[in-house]
Amino acid sequence: MRQFIIPILSALCLAACNSDKSTDALLIEVWNSDQGARTRMAELTKAVTVEGRTELIDSLIAEVEAVERTDLENMAIIDSLLKDGLPANLTPQSYKTIWIVIDHASLEKQEQYLPLIEEMSQRGLIGNDEYAILYDRIAMKRNRPQRYGSQTIQFGSPGAMNLYVFPVENPTILDSLRASVGMSSMEEYLKQLTHTTGIKAEYIPAITIDQLNTMQKAYK
Repeated sequence: MRQFIIPILSALCLAACNSDKSTDALLIEVWNSDQGARTRMAELTKAVTVEGRTELIDSLIAEVEAVERTDLENMAIIDSLLKDGLPANLTPQSYKTIWIVIDHASLEKQEQYLPLIEEMSQRGLIGNDEYAILYDRIAMKRNRPQRYGSQTIQFGSPGAMNLYVFPVENPTILDSLRASVGMSSMEEYLKQLTHTTGIKAEYIPAITIDQLNTMQKAYK
């Protein structure tokens, strides 16, 4: 069934973009669907992993699947929108929506659109930090050290989770690299992560990807 959904959504996007309904209005709907799905997933994730409410695991699995469907549908819309290049004169929120859908897409789509996201950041259409986040996300998925320290890995058991910053290319200049794209220091970032997730976030400068993967495997 899924293979029929994407073409239908693409056609709907093209129709919407050519109708009285503006592209900005369409992208507001895309943003709301992305954020709404992730808010529900985050609430369930916190209940299961932090509070240890294992009776909600099935609900969490269902919500994860719902997020995956939403991401596919939204990416189909963005693909159609970008078919002839980046639209001009959109609102800042619309450009941010294009970025966030790509950031939540498959690795193939992320790599396809990384040059466009870099161009958007250079033109001031999105923040430099948003380009940095996508760059780091691709590196982590490729099992390579990230550059800006924006990505984390979470593992453990319900009620006893661990949150670590994925290894970085050059720990000695990490804070200056973060500052160059408008990110806070790693110390402030860890505080924010801990507050947001309810899990103590940790950054170990010397840790390698192999070491972190070994730690994660111990919980499987």
